[in-house]
Amino acid sequence: MIRDRLLNGVRDAEVIYLYDPRENSRWGLLRGLPALHYLGVDDFTYPTSWCQFGRGSRHFELEYDYHVVSNDLDIPDDTPDFGVVTNEYYEEETPYTIKFLINRYTVTDSKLFVLTEDRLFEPQGARRPLYQEPFVDMLGTYSEVYETFESAYQEADWDLPLSDTKNLFVQDNANLYQFVSGESLSETTDLFEVLPEAPYLPLYDALSSVFSRPNEYGAVPLDADSGLNELVKWLRRRIEWDRDTASEVANALNDVVVADGSRFDSAAARRDPSVSDARRMADDLEPTASAIDRRYADWLTRYDL
Repeated sequence: MIRDRLLNGVRDAEVIYLYDPRENSRWGLLRGLPALHYLGVDDFTYPTSWCQFGRGSRHFELEYDYHVVSNDLDIPDDTPDFGVVTNEYYEEETPYTIKFLINRYTVTDSKLFVLTEDRLFEPQGARRPLYQEPFVDMLGTYSEVYETFESAYQEADWDLPLSDTKNLFVQDNANLYQFVSGESLSETTDLFEVLPEAPYLPLYDALSSVFSRPNEYGAVPLDADSGLNELVKWLRRRIEWDRDTASEVANALNDVVVADGSRFDSAAARRDPSVSDARRMADDLEPTASAIDRRYADWLTRYDL
C-alpha cells in the first residue's frame, strides 16, 4: 500500500512534515492536498481565502472536512489524523499560526501532517525550524512524495498522464476521462475543455458547487467583476497555472454556463447519458486490487440512478 510505503519510516512521529518549494506559495500549494487525503487524512485546515469566494461560500475539490484553526481549535473531539497546508506569510503575519495545532498533536496518538513551502519553516515562537523538532519526522519534498505515488500508480497499471501538474486529483480525472471515453489527455487545459461534457468526473462536482446558488435552479454564471476573479484564484491555488491561463479557463467555463444552464447543474448531471456509460464502465475496475481502482469505482458510481 502507498500509505505503508511512505509512512513506514515516520510511524513514531507526532508531526509529519513535507514542503513544496513554490516560487510564490500563494499559488499551487494546495496541489499537494490530494496526496495527503489519499494517505488517509480526512480533516484539513488551510487559509480560508484559498477555498472561499470573497465572503461567500467555500468550495472544495474533494470530500474532506475543512476547519478554521488558530488559537480556537476547531478539531473533532476524537482528534483524527489532521492535515495543515500553510506558508510563512500566514504563519508570521496573521493570527492563524499553527503552533496551537502542533501543541495539540504532540499529546495525542494521532498524526499531524504539515505541508508548507519552505524546508526552514518556523512556527510562531519557535527557536528552530519545525523539521528539527524531536517530535517531527521529515517526509521530504512534495515532488519526492509525488514520485512515490507515480510508482504506485504504475504498479497498479495506471499512469499520471498530464504533463503539467503534480496534483493527483487532477491526474485522476484525466485517467477517468480516458477510461470512460477512450480519449487521452496530456495537459490540464485539455481536461477543463472536456469537463463540461463529462459530469461523471469528480472534478465536475467542484465546479457544480461554484456555479450553484442556494435559491436558484440550474447553474448560474459568475459575475464578471468579482466571481470570475475568485474562480481564477481558486484554480491557481490548486493547479500550476499562470494568471492568463487560469483566466482563460475560468472564462471558458463561465461561457459554457451562460450558453447552457444545465451544465454544472448537479441535478441535470445525473440524467446525462455519459453518467450511465461511466457507471457501466466501473464494472471493469477491480476495487479489491488497488486503492486507485476503488477510488475510481466509487467516483463513477456516485450518482443514484
